[in-house]
Amino acid sequence: MDDLTLQKYLRNELPEQQLVEVLDWLDASPENQRRLDRLDYLSNLGILYGPTPDESLRQPRAMSRWRRTLRWSAGLAAGLLLGLVGSYQLSERALERRSQEFMAITAPSGQSLSVTLSDGSRVWLNAGSTLEYPTLFSDRRRRVKILGEAMFEVTHDAERPFVVETFACEAEVLGTKFNLLADTAKRRFSAALLEGRLKIRNLQQEDECLILTPDEAVNLVDGHLRLEKISDPDDFRWVDGLMNLNGLTFAQVIEKLERYYGVRIETDLPGGVSQRRYHGKIRVSYGIDHALDLLQMMTSDFTYAHDPETNTIYIKTRI
Repeated sequence: MDDLTLQKYLRNELPEQQLVEVLDWLDASPENQRRLDRLDYLSNLGILYGPTPDESLRQPRAMSRWRRTLRWSAGLAAGLLLGLVGSYQLSERALERRSQEFMAITAPSGQSLSVTLSDGSRVWLNAGSTLEYPTLFSDRRRRVKILGEAMFEVTHDAERPFVVETFACEAEVLGTKFNLLADTAKRRFSAALLEGRLKIRNLQQEDECLILTPDEAVNLVDGHLRLEKISDPDDFRWVDGLMNLNGLTFAQVIEKLERYYGVRIETDLPGGVSQRRYHGKIRVSYGIDHALDLLQMMTSDFTYAHDPETNTIYIKTRI
């Protein structure tokens, strides 16, 4: 980056395109930032000490050591102050720009993964779930977006609220650990608080807001928030790679399998099988065929065929 462009940047004279190029150049290396700081410092000294055309022709006058020291000290202080102000404004602009740059990460089908954010907060993503987050949080708020299911363990920072956006509701963290499910396709939203406090605001009914305390959960039912107690803490063992089946009907298990493994499952079963309830847990990493084999062992009255080309599983009554 040439000095002329950097000097124009320091004077706020660059067009938007060149401004973006300079900011990217500054982000590329700490040495680039130090070079700009040195240029800014020298420019400020030149403003303070640069002679005018008339003065440069005059005979220099003697100056006492005390006056020279005072002038040098004042100039240095002014130069440092201007440099600090310029650097602060620069870092503020760079931070704000980085806080607007969102990244997205998706957990693969049949797997969960964890992400550590720039503030130290941890997010566990269930299979097929997507997290959008900025490379750096701004100095005013911490905001992320979730599609699917995630467990959050948020680093406390009272000055910067942590907010999770979903298609239906917005969650503002007043505590630390909670589970959130936002299934856009099925229009399902739920949140469960394990530690701390959590405020849920309904985006469809803006005046509807609930604050959760530990062991409480909220579900979106017919467009409204419904508060209840957490019925089974094992529902959140997915962070350990386990799918909880306790109390689920066959139809609910199938829905979970579709979400965890990213497949489509078509069933042709009598109503009695669909309403049968299950118990136990399945290790997700063993794969969907293993999960279906376990279900067969529990019921023994259905068969299935897996079409990998269409990523579809067909389940029908055993003949």
